[in-house]
Amino acid sequence: MFGTTNYPFNFANRRGIPMIESSGVTATTENVTIALPNRVFRWLNDKGVILFRLCQVIPEASVDLPIVFTSNDFTQPLTLAGGDPATGANVIGPGVYLIYYDKDANLMQLLTMAASSN
Repeated sequence: MFGTTNYPFNFANRRGIPMIESSGVTATTENVTIALPNRVFRWLNDKGVILFRLCQVIPEASVDLPIVFTSNDFTQPLTLAGGDPATGANVIGPGVYLIYYDKDANLMQLLTMAASSN
């Protein structure tokens, strides 16, 4: 697991942008589910940006399926600007992505791919 803090996330840029890592990816005929650590959003502000590190490969057959995040039995869809669902084609593989989140609006929006993990 990334980080050495007591929280399920670590801050990049010296307490600036929190970074979250995926703990697993599963694909069904309905969606691609990316698992996050339990209580990952508990200590975060109500809204802001996170660096999300996808550690697993999304199955190639899942490029047209919507992506959802799951943590503590709660499922949250990932969207694009404008509200369209993000799909496996928008998340090209393991790497670091910038995501805007809003706990009150139940929103997680993919902003951009930030960097590759290779």
